[in-house]
Amino acid sequence: MPTIRQVAEHANVSIATVSRVINNSSSVTQEIRTKVLEAVNRCGYVPNVSRRSTSFLGLIYTGPFALGSTYDMSLVEGMGQAMTGVELDLVILDPTRDRGSDETYTQYFLRKGIRGVILRSTVEGRKVCKQIAEENFPAIVVGDHFDHPTLNFVYADSFTTSKQAIEHLISLGHRKIAFAANEFDDGDHVDRYRAYVEVLDRNGIPLENSLVFRIPAHRPDGAQLLRSLMSVPNPPTAVYITDPSVAVGLLNEAHSMRLNIPRELSVVGFDDRDMRDFVYPKMTSVCQDANKLGSVAFLQLAKMVDNGMSQRPDDRIETSWFEINGTTGRIPEEQVRVLPDGTRIRLDSA
Repeated sequence: MPTIRQVAEHANVSIATVSRVINNSSSVTQEIRTKVLEAVNRCGYVPNVSRRSTSFLGLIYTGPFALGSTYDMSLVEGMGQAMTGVELDLVILDPTRDRGSDETYTQYFLRKGIRGVILRSTVEGRKVCKQIAEENFPAIVVGDHFDHPTLNFVYADSFTTSKQAIEHLISLGHRKIAFAANEFDDGDHVDRYRAYVEVLDRNGIPLENSLVFRIPAHRPDGAQLLRSLMSVPNPPTAVYITDPSVAVGLLNEAHSMRLNIPRELSVVGFDDRDMRDFVYPKMTSVCQDANKLGSVAFLQLAKMVDNGMSQRPDDRIETSWFEINGTTGRIPEEQVRVLPDGTRIRLDSA
């Protein structure tokens, strides 16, 4: 493992200066601090913390903390499984809580004993990802992807399979197709919405006639989504829901509302794991293996830490797949509207 002496030699400063920079001393200039931190990251140097060698990778949320979602739980499980093959442990960090206002991310990570970070990001949190990348600290982004010259990303391509899902609904005769996504955007959700818009446009379906919902990714919000969908004067006959918990919540609420799925409403959900197997009917879904994404991200980052920042891996793009099950069917012969008080109104043929 690189030593503090090697860092000092790379930066052409004294060992004492390197130590002052790592400990965020105010006695060094910004120019020296930048030069030393670049040398630290280039060498892959990590100081000892509490008299033991550091062996941690950090998981950081640059957007909302979402550890309770099925996606994040599967990601972390995959990371935990990957830990068995390497001498690195995983810790969850919150820089907004205890990173000093004059402290770079590199200094913060060094103080915490972190050798590399997995960034769980949204669109709003990209500025944090970019700042860490500018410091050349080992990092991999999951849950988001965007063009960047030095950042590395691990994600599943859900654009192609989302197009397949919307095309499947159109092939069944549906033209009033709603779309529901997380209220917080990331690259994955942007891809799914882009697929929805592209397929509608290609089939001559005006987007302004469609219903688009942005809602929290919680199961109870699926129930509210269904009530909102079915109470409008001209309800959709199908919906694509890009979050597993919301989709499950909607299907459960359909039973309470006595709404027949798929005879009265077709539903395509999204599944990060196996939630489609635990609802009735079994959910037609765009699927990805979030467990594998977590494992791949952990192992890719471990390689970056071991090999140094001069050997960056390529982005890892996993496949997703579209699975047709029991929640999609042909357009209803007789459309129904369900009011908030439960009143059912039969409409003209869709």
